[in-house]
Amino acid sequence: MKALITGGTSGIGKDIAISLANRGYDLILVSRKENELNKIKNKVKTNVTFISLDLTKEEECFKLLNMTKDIDVDVFINNAGYGDIGRINKTDINKEINMVKLNDIATLVLGKAFLLRFIEKNKGYVMFVASAAAFGVAPYMNVYYATKSFVYSLAHGYYRELRDMKSNVRISVLCPGPVKTNFERVANAKFNINSLSSEYVGEYAVKKMLKNKFEIVPGFSIKMGHFFSHFIPKKIISKFLRKQSEMK
Repeated sequence: MKALITGGTSGIGKDIAISLANRGYDLILVSRKENELNKIKNKVKTNVTFISLDLTKEEECFKLLNMTKDIDVDVFINNAGYGDIGRINKTDINKEINMVKLNDIATLVLGKAFLLRFIEKNKGYVMFVASAAAFGVAPYMNVYYATKSFVYSLAHGYYRELRDMKSNVRISVLCPGPVKTNFERVANAKFNINSLSSEYVGEYAVKKMLKNKFEIVPGFSIKMGHFFSHFIPKKIISKFLRKQSEMK
């Protein structure tokens, strides 16, 4: 059994990789952080293959697909992504453009390709890593929230198509709230609500995915937030979320 994980050498991606390796999966990790690789190899007993690519570039996404076209992958985890926080007159448009490319364009290119591969053999698991950000809107993290709404919506559409064709391929969308990773450092943010450990989220996500759970929402408070988001106006949600993170 083989699992391919983008952004697989740090944060949630790393802990999903370790959880899958503990279940016997060989790992194919796609990342630009090769220096983190030994930390994973020292924790797992299965084979680990590293591929260094910049998935903000479409051509690198297609390069990955070409490199793996003859590999029988059983699980695809689309995890690579990042966020940013700041006032509209302070944020860097180039950083935001690359965020859209990584969080959304790469998800579309890779997610669709692996779904098609899995549909052809009528088995396999695909997980899109979205965020609880997909449930609401927030000032100062506008672009990040929008990118995760795209991922969440895309996963829902693919889920219905798979059910309509009675496919055995399974798709999940992981929607965590704040997690103790490098996300805050990259996003230049500090969250004012409790964060879950990356190890917990990674193990929880894999367990639920293998039980064919579609929406995977770790943590009771985030589950409650998801529930109430269906009934509260977006203007109220954005006012509330404004107080839950701050710019460093």
